[in-house]
Amino acid sequence: MKRTLQGLLVLTLAVVLAMPAMAAEEKKKKKKKKGRKAPVAVRAPKGIELTADQKKQVAAINKEFGPKLAEVQKAVNGVISKEQRQARNAANKKAKADGVKGKARKAAIDAALNLTDEQKAKMKELTKKRQEIQRAARAKFVEILTAEQKAKLPKKKGKKKKKKKKKDA
Repeated sequence: MKRTLQGLLVLTLAVVLAMPAMAAEEKKKKKKKKGRKAPVAVRAPKGIELTADQKKQVAAINKEFGPKLAEVQKAVNGVISKEQRQARNAANKKAKADGVKGKARKAAIDAALNLTDEQKAKMKELTKKRQEIQRAARAKFVEILTAEQKAKLPKKKGKKKKKKKKKDA
C-alpha cells in the first residue's frame, strides 16, 4: 500500500512539473503559425476614438489597400538582394540604438544598402507607388472622420512654403 502511494505521488509530481513546459511549447507553436499580419494602410492616431461603424470602415480600407502595399513591399524586396536587406536591417538597428532619426538615419541606411543606379531608379519608382497608395488610403480615412476628429489629426510635417512678402511700391 505504501509503495503504491509513493508511486502515485511521484507520478503526480512529474505531471505537475511537466504541465508548464508543455504549455510554453504550445504557445511557441501558436506564435509560429500566426506569421506576419497583412500590412495596415491606415491607423487611427492616438487621441482619436473611432465608433464601431468607423472601425469597420477602417478595416475595409485596410482590406482594400493592404494587399496593394504588400505587393509593393514584395517588389521592393525583389529589387534588393538578401545581403543588402541584411545590411539595411543592421544599419537600421544600429541607427535606432544610436538614437539617429530622420534624414540622418535614412542616409546611414542608404549608405549601408549600396544600391546600383538601376536599383535606385526602381526603388524610387516603388516608393512613389507606395506613397500614392498611402495617400489614397489616408484620403479615404479622413473622409470617414467627423469634423471634431479631423481637428485632432496631427498636422503634416511636410515642407513649409514661405510666403512672399509684397513690397509697397
